[in-house]
Amino acid sequence: MLGFIERNFFVIVQRLGLLFAFIAFVAVIALGILSYEKISIKPSDKIKTPVVEFAKYQNPISVISKKDANINKNVKKFKNKEKFEKEFDGYIRKIIANLETLPDDVIDKDYLRSSFKTEVKIKSNTYTRDLKLAYASSLARLTKQVVNVGGSQVNVGDFLKWHDKEFAEQVDSQTQNNLLKMGTIKAQKATGFMMLGMTIVALGMFIMFVMMLAMLRIERNTRK
Repeated sequence: MLGFIERNFFVIVQRLGLLFAFIAFVAVIALGILSYEKISIKPSDKIKTPVVEFAKYQNPISVISKKDANINKNVKKFKNKEKFEKEFDGYIRKIIANLETLPDDVIDKDYLRSSFKTEVKIKSNTYTRDLKLAYASSLARLTKQVVNVGGSQVNVGDFLKWHDKEFAEQVDSQTQNNLLKMGTIKAQKATGFMMLGMTIVALGMFIMFVMMLAMLRIERNTRK
């Protein structure tokens, strides 16, 4: 047995080296792909447009158009401040126009004309530009529904507070989910960098085995 190993030592070492070089090469490819996938993950803190449904506020009143419920779910981004202000003010005008059709004993019309726009801007000031538009859009849609179902049945002050609460809760919920996702992504990125280190080690081993095979080939040629 020992004699066989001695006579075929270089052949055995060469084949083992070739096997380990192949294993190292496969490991480099596999670990490289996995590490790239994990490191290239991009976290997103984007918040989808909250959708507040009037039916949740007053269940007995169910005259809600499905078409209205789907309006403005996706709000376009406006890089131009002037366009944003125009769009935002347009929603405010719609809200005021809707509420002005309600009876005087339901809402103060002087308050609508003098302070309502400022109050909406203050309430939405903590949101991003997209969410500000979504907030105003949601109010415009729901105040229209309030009018359609009979505003005298709705306490407008309570309704506006409820809308603010519902909208804020959806934003906060998505924010928390995004934070959890970002934590998971950070852990995956750390794993990806660890795999990248393992890829470098495997690549080093592959190079070492290739060099060893080359040296064995040179040695065999020299003996011949």
